[in-house]
Amino acid sequence: MKYDLSFSFLDSSFSDFSDTDTDSHSDSQSSSDSDQGQAESKTKQKACQYYNDGHCRYGKRCRDLHVCKYFLKGFCRYESACKLKHISDSSTEEKDRGRLTHRKKRSGCRDRSRSPESVEDNGRPYRWQLDMGEGWEDVAHDYILEAQYSQPNNKGIRIYNTPCGALSIDFTRMRILKKTKLRVRRKDSPQTEWLWHYRGNQGWSQYGEQDSKSKASSVSSYKLEREYQKNRKGTVKFNVNSTIYEIRFKDMCQNNLTTGHRRKIRRRPKYEPPQGGIISSMKNAIKSLSLSSSTNTPVWQFSGHGEHWHTFKKSNSCSMSSEDIEVEYQHNPQGSIRFTVNEKPYLLDFSRMRQTNETINVTRKIRRVLQ
Repeated sequence: MKYDLSFSFLDSSFSDFSDTDTDSHSDSQSSSDSDQGQAESKTKQKACQYYNDGHCRYGKRCRDLHVCKYFLKGFCRYESACKLKHISDSSTEEKDRGRLTHRKKRSGCRDRSRSPESVEDNGRPYRWQLDMGEGWEDVAHDYILEAQYSQPNNKGIRIYNTPCGALSIDFTRMRILKKTKLRVRRKDSPQTEWLWHYRGNQGWSQYGEQDSKSKASSVSSYKLEREYQKNRKGTVKFNVNSTIYEIRFKDMCQNNLTTGHRRKIRRRPKYEPPQGGIISSMKNAIKSLSLSSSTNTPVWQFSGHGEHWHTFKKSNSCSMSSEDIEVEYQHNPQGSIRFTVNEKPYLLDFSRMRQTNETINVTRKIRRVLQ
């Protein structure tokens, strides 16, 4: 069974999402699923993510195994030098599993372990799932969730048509708000490409790319991801011109070592749209969204004179409407599209949230708001 849901998009100003949230939990949740999905074929119990991150507050009472998750996958580059536990033989593993099973039966807890199914079973690079008390079930049309999650400025999303009513998913902590008995997760494959972003004065920017002042950091998403995989509580130093910065994975922040100024950072996957019929499917999804929740429909606008904002409308002079732009945005939230105004070519860049008149090279800000 799949949950066939409708969606309403939330921006960073949504009241349910605190500005103090970090992405440390969501990153470990999503990235660990690919590791643990393969490990579960070897053991009914999964490796405890918190133990692998350095500390599990449940200790011996934890339901999951306190073992190295990479060892369970079949390889650990540290081998005997690894600081985490490696199960030395099958009897030790069975003993641990037996103790966990006995504890669950004694406490009367229902087994809520994750499904052993891997995202690679059907060749998809990701899969979003919900557990509403009956085990993990796939979310239909989850490319909408994925498209929103891939954007660092999006802190969450509201979904409708669930057996539990409307639900608000917090991307930064990968949890369902105000629903303690419900769970959400994103399962990914080892081929997932992770991008790192920081929040600047003009919004979120990707590491390694030039900002609005044509400055670029000396560290890329690839390097940050490589260091993150080595030590998820470590730090990375880099410089922009003569200024030295430090990234702290544990706090998901960037520090200016001269001024002490801090900025948030986020780790999000590069969006991979589904193959075949994407534009038609997305148009139907957006039409359904408009009918079911007209007060939360995304609207695209551009900045005019006097800091006034104007909504894109298709006409004899403009070739794109706000709905057309939303379709393209969902198809590739980090891409760009071209359109014409009075037969003059314009480029709309989603990653920089700008439109450029390609004839005279004049740029304007654009925004995506909920109305």
